[in-house]
Amino acid sequence: MAKQKVPQQVADVQASEDINEEELKARLEAILYCIPDGVTIEKLGERLGIAQRGKIKDILVQIQNERAGKRGVQLVNESNLWKFKVPDEYMPIVKDIATPELEKSVLETLAYVAWRGGSRQCDVVRVRSNKAYNHIKLLIEKGFIESSKAGLSKWLEPTKKFYEYFKLQQGQKLEVPGGLNESNADEVIAAGMKALFG
Repeated sequence: MAKQKVPQQVADVQASEDINEEELKARLEAILYCIPDGVTIEKLGERLGIAQRGKIKDILVQIQNERAGKRGVQLVNESNLWKFKVPDEYMPIVKDIATPELEKSVLETLAYVAWRGGSRQCDVVRVRSNKAYNHIKLLIEKGFIESSKAGLSKWLEPTKKFYEYFKLQQGQKLEVPGGLNESNADEVIAAGMKALFG
């Protein structure tokens, strides 16, 4: 009887299931370093070809515990996304070099929402153009603003992550020069960007 050939993908999965703990830890850390926004255990399992999600979680918890007593980068689980994170006490020294990886136009939309302390999506789009829809989507994905239903539109407001990242008090509005209002939207946005990034 001829030996049945195992499909390459299945063979790869079997090989991944058999890797030792240290190698699995190294592979997980490599992936986590490359995905700063975080990744689910399911995605890690798919990427590594490991069906046993519990095995992945156990290793992640090990890494988390190993790093818990050390300074620098910590491994956290936020909303089922595992990621490396700089502790809050070190944010002031990295903030200037760790600007969110967002285009200037997206950051300007963020500055506008932050200046208002929250805004209806339709008002943001009116001021920032239809491109703001994509900006808003990205800012929500990155965790800097959140969205909730508000009549026929959506209500957008800065998140806890936004305030922590920019070292502002929860609910604190951006300071802009007196006399600026909605009619000076471009100047407000420029002032907001200066308040956020100096």
